[in-house]
Amino acid sequence: MGPGSPEAPGPGSLPERVAEALLAHPAVAALSGGPYGTIASYLPGRRLPGISLGGGDEPARVGVVLRFGAPIEATAAELRRIVAGVSGARRVDVVVTDLEMPG
Repeated sequence: MGPGSPEAPGPGSLPERVAEALLAHPAVAALSGGPYGTIASYLPGRRLPGISLGGGDEPARVGVVLRFGAPIEATAAELRRIVAGVSGARRVDVVVTDLEMPG
């Protein structure tokens, strides 16, 4: 069982724990599967968009919608650290798919 395994120990599956950590960041409005829905994890009985932890040499990929005004590069760097800390991934690609406008 590797770091990207949905069966990794802890409350909830690993993709769910990564999603929870990302959504706790104040600049993240939502998770996003990307324009074609390809960033996703497949869990028993459902699909979790916005999280793809990869395996082997593949990077973890996360898709997010940021709140307007969040500095994109700095926020992406913070999200990479969060995902790496939760999942153990060595490389994390952050895809910002949209911005949530105020109001």
